[in-house]
Amino acid sequence: MAEMSMNRVIHSAVRRDLRRFEEALGALAPGDRERAAALGRAWDNFHFQLDHHHHGEHDIVWPALTSYGVDPGLLTQFDGEHELMAAALGETHEAMTLLRADPTAAHRDRALAGVRHLYSVTDSHLEHEERELEPVLHGGFLESPEAKVMEKQLRAGGLGRAATMLSWVSDDAGPEETRALRGMIPAPVRFLLVGVLGRRYRREVASAWR
Repeated sequence: MAEMSMNRVIHSAVRRDLRRFEEALGALAPGDRERAAALGRAWDNFHFQLDHHHHGEHDIVWPALTSYGVDPGLLTQFDGEHELMAAALGETHEAMTLLRADPTAAHRDRALAGVRHLYSVTDSHLEHEERELEPVLHGGFLESPEAKVMEKQLRAGGLGRAATMLSWVSDDAGPEETRALRGMIPAPVRFLLVGVLGRRYRREVASAWR
C-alpha cells in the first residue's frame, strides 16, 4: 500500500512492541528485578495503548464507518476479534504483573508465552482490519464529514495522552511510519508533543528498549 493511515502507524507500533517484549523476555535473567521493573513500565504503556485503541474503534470509529456506509457485519467480525485479543491481553497482563513482582524463570516463561500468543491473535486481527479498511480509508472516508467528527472525538483525551501516544508510535518507527507521521502532523506539533511533552515517555518507557 502506497499510503499509510494513522491506524496502520498504530498497528506498526503494536507489532513492534510485542516483538520487543518477546526479545527482552527471552533474554531476561531470573532474579533481575531492575530489568523486570523496566519491562513492567513499558508493559503498562503498551497495555493502555492497545486497550484504548480497540475501545476507541468500537466506541468512535465503528459508528463513523457505519454512517459512511461500511457493512456493520464486518465491524461485528472485528469486535469478535477484539474480544479474543482482549482475552489474550488480560492473560498476558496477569503474567507480566507476576513477573514484575517476582521475576522467577517460571514467571518469565509464562509472560513470554503470553506475549507470543497475544502477538499471534493480535497480528491476525490487524491484518484482517488493514485488508478490509485501508481501501475504505483511502477511498474517500478520511476526507468525509464522518471522519472529521471521528477525529475530533479521538482527540478528546488532551495533550498529555496525545503526547504519550505520538511518542510511542514514533519510538523506533520505520521509514514508512516516519514519513506518514511527518505528512499527517506538522513539525511544530510533533516537536511539542514528542520533543517537549514526551519526555516522561522517553524516561519511563523508551528507556526499557535502549
